[in-house]
Amino acid sequence: MSDPTPPSLAERLEQRAANHPTPPRASCLQEIIAARGTLRRLRDQGYSSAQLAAWLGECDLPVRAGTVRAYLARIDRVETALEARDPDAEPSDREILNACRRAFVRDAAASRAPASPKLGAHRPSVAAPAVSRDPVGALNHNPHRDL
Repeated sequence: MSDPTPPSLAERLEQRAANHPTPPRASCLQEIIAARGTLRRLRDQGYSSAQLAAWLGECDLPVRAGTVRAYLARIDRVETALEARDPDAEPSDREILNACRRAFVRDAAASRAPASPKLGAHRPSVAAPAVSRDPVGALNHNPHRDL
Protein backbone atom coordinates (compact mmCIF):
# COMPACT_ATOMS: atom_id res chain seq x y z
CA MET A 1 0.00 0.00 0.00
CA SER A 2 1.11 3.52 -0.65
CA ASP A 3 1.02 6.30 1.90
CA PRO A 4 -1.49 9.02 1.14
CA THR A 5 0.14 12.33 0.31
CA PRO A 6 -0.47 15.07 2.82
CA PRO A 7 -2.87 17.78 1.71
CA SER A 8 -1.35 20.80 0.03
CA LEU A 9 -1.48 24.25 1.52
CA ALA A 10 -4.28 25.22 -0.85
CA GLU A 11 -6.33 22.20 0.20
CA ARG A 12 -5.80 22.95 3.88
CA LEU A 13 -6.88 26.56 3.36
CA GLU A 14 -10.00 25.40 1.54
CA GLN A 15 -10.84 23.08 4.44
CA ARG A 16 -10.43 25.91 6.95
CA ALA A 17 -12.58 28.25 4.86
CA ALA A 18 -15.31 25.62 4.62
CA ASN A 19 -15.35 25.23 8.42
CA HIS A 20 -15.47 28.96 9.20
CA PRO A 21 -18.21 31.27 7.98
CA THR A 22 -17.12 34.33 6.07
CA PRO A 23 -17.35 37.42 8.29
CA PRO A 24 -19.02 40.45 6.77
CA ARG A 25 -16.46 42.95 5.56
CA ALA A 26 -16.76 46.44 6.89
CA SER A 27 -13.99 48.96 6.94
CA CYS A 28 -13.03 50.92 10.00
CA LEU A 29 -14.36 54.05 8.32
CA GLN A 30 -17.73 52.38 7.65
CA GLU A 31 -18.02 51.36 11.28
CA ILE A 32 -17.16 54.85 12.53
CA ILE A 33 -19.66 56.40 10.10
CA ALA A 34 -22.37 54.06 11.41
CA ALA A 35 -21.55 55.02 15.03
CA ARG A 36 -20.85 58.69 14.36
CA GLY A 37 -23.83 59.96 16.37
CA THR A 38 -22.75 58.13 19.52
CA LEU A 39 -19.08 59.00 18.99
CA ARG A 40 -19.93 62.70 18.56
CA ARG A 41 -22.12 62.70 21.66
CA LEU A 42 -19.35 61.09 23.71
CA ARG A 43 -16.77 63.49 22.29
CA ASP A 44 -19.02 66.45 23.11
CA GLN A 45 -19.43 65.14 26.67
CA GLY A 46 -15.66 65.40 27.09
CA TYR A 47 -14.32 61.93 26.31
CA SER A 48 -10.96 62.04 24.56
CA SER A 49 -10.09 60.41 21.26
CA ALA A 50 -7.84 58.03 23.18
CA GLN A 51 -10.75 56.89 25.34
CA LEU A 52 -12.99 56.49 22.30
CA ALA A 53 -10.28 54.50 20.52
CA ALA A 54 -9.86 52.25 23.57
CA TRP A 55 -13.60 51.61 23.71
CA LEU A 56 -13.73 50.90 19.97
CA GLY A 57 -10.87 48.44 20.46
CA GLU A 58 -12.87 46.71 23.19
CA CYS A 59 -15.72 46.43 20.67
CA ASP A 60 -13.45 44.60 18.17
CA LEU A 61 -12.60 47.69 16.14
CA PRO A 62 -8.89 48.32 16.75
CA VAL A 63 -8.14 51.93 15.86
CA ARG A 64 -5.74 54.62 17.02
CA ALA A 65 -6.80 57.83 18.69
CA GLY A 66 -5.47 59.94 15.82
CA THR A 67 -7.48 57.90 13.35
CA VAL A 68 -10.68 58.41 15.36
CA ARG A 69 -10.00 62.14 15.54
CA ALA A 70 -9.20 62.39 11.80
CA TYR A 71 -12.16 60.28 10.71
CA LEU A 72 -14.64 62.23 12.84
CA ALA A 73 -13.28 65.53 11.52
CA ARG A 74 -13.51 64.24 7.93
CA ILE A 75 -17.05 62.95 8.49
CA ASP A 76 -18.11 66.32 9.95
CA ARG A 77 -16.71 68.18 6.93
CA VAL A 78 -18.31 65.79 4.46
CA GLU A 79 -21.70 65.95 6.17
CA THR A 80 -21.58 69.74 6.20
CA ALA A 81 -20.74 69.80 2.48
CA LEU A 82 -23.47 67.29 1.61
CA GLU A 83 -26.06 69.17 3.66
CA ALA A 84 -25.06 72.44 2.00
CA ARG A 85 -25.61 70.84 -1.39
CA ASP A 86 -29.07 69.53 -0.45
CA PRO A 87 -30.37 71.06 2.81
CA ASP A 88 -33.65 69.12 2.74
CA ALA A 89 -32.16 65.60 2.64
CA GLU A 90 -30.03 64.04 5.35
CA PRO A 91 -26.99 62.32 3.80
CA SER A 92 -26.95 58.53 4.00
CA ASP A 93 -24.08 56.50 5.39
CA ARG A 94 -23.24 55.36 1.84
CA GLU A 95 -23.05 58.96 0.56
CA ILE A 96 -20.82 59.97 3.47
CA LEU A 97 -18.56 56.94 2.93
CA ASN A 98 -18.18 57.64 -0.80
CA ALA A 99 -17.46 61.33 -0.21
CA CYS A 100 -14.89 60.49 2.50
CA ARG A 101 -13.15 58.02 0.21
CA ARG A 102 -13.04 60.55 -2.63
CA ALA A 103 -11.53 63.09 -0.25
CA PHE A 104 -8.90 60.58 0.93
CA VAL A 105 -7.92 59.81 -2.66
CA ARG A 106 -7.82 63.52 -3.54
CA ASP A 107 -5.64 64.30 -0.51
CA ALA A 108 -3.29 61.41 -1.28
CA ALA A 109 -2.93 62.52 -4.89
CA ALA A 110 -2.20 66.08 -3.82
CA SER A 111 0.46 64.96 -1.37
CA ARG A 112 2.24 62.97 -4.08
CA ALA A 113 2.14 65.73 -6.68
CA PRO A 114 5.55 67.18 -7.52
CA ALA A 115 6.23 70.64 -6.19
CA SER A 116 5.98 73.55 -8.55
CA PRO A 117 9.40 74.64 -9.84
CA LYS A 118 8.56 78.27 -9.05
CA LEU A 119 8.16 77.52 -5.35
CA GLY A 120 11.70 76.24 -4.99
CA ALA A 121 13.22 79.15 -6.89
CA HIS A 122 11.95 81.81 -4.46
CA ARG A 123 12.87 80.14 -1.21
CA PRO A 124 15.61 81.87 0.75
CA SER A 125 18.59 79.68 1.36
CA VAL A 126 18.91 78.45 4.90
CA ALA A 127 22.41 78.24 6.28
CA ALA A 128 23.35 74.97 7.90
CA PRO A 129 23.99 75.18 11.63
CA ALA A 130 27.61 75.38 12.69
CA VAL A 131 29.10 71.98 13.39
CA SER A 132 31.43 71.58 16.31
CA ARG A 133 34.93 70.39 15.44
CA ASP A 134 35.05 68.26 18.58
CA PRO A 135 31.89 66.09 18.65
CA VAL A 136 32.70 64.55 22.06
CA GLY A 137 33.38 67.93 23.65
CA ALA A 138 30.17 69.32 22.21
CA LEU A 139 28.20 66.54 23.86
CA ASN A 140 29.83 67.01 27.24
CA HIS A 141 29.90 70.81 27.33
CA ASN A 142 27.42 72.44 29.71
CA PRO A 143 27.50 76.24 29.46
CA HIS A 144 25.63 76.57 32.78
CA ARG A 145 28.14 74.49 34.71
CA ASP A 146 30.54 77.36 35.34
CA LEU A 147 27.92 79.81 36.59
